[in-house]
Amino acid sequence: MADEDIMKELEPLIRKIAENIEHISEAIDKLVWLEKSGNLDALLGFSALIKLVQDSISDAVVDRNMEMLTNIGLLSTKFTSDRALMLLNALGDAICRCEREPEPVGVVGLMKALREPEVQKALGMLLNIARELGKNV
Repeated sequence: MADEDIMKELEPLIRKIAENIEHISEAIDKLVWLEKSGNLDALLGFSALIKLVQDSISDAVVDRNMEMLTNIGLLSTKFTSDRALMLLNALGDAICRCEREPEPVGVVGLMKALREPEVQKALGMLLNIARELGKNV
């Protein structure tokens, strides 16, 4: 293909770029920020996950999951402190490690569990959260 033909084909594209240069520049700035902050890889991974989910389940389920993910994203903006992130991470890990359904516990079982250091620590954390929640409700 001759240089003149190539230039002729590029003219509409160059015109479009010139008409939208401000928006293109802003988009490039955002893309650079995403890359520098390490969020671009996370965003791409998240996109791949969404595609995988869409391919494997029905539209209704996808819609519900997308709504849930959106809500999680909105909620996650509240959890910016290291302590909050640590707590959410610990909660997620604990839920994932619970492989079986819990057995019913009576008063005696509860009293025995209260002697376990892990249970005492978790209850202490729940009491702290309850106190802070009570201040803001």
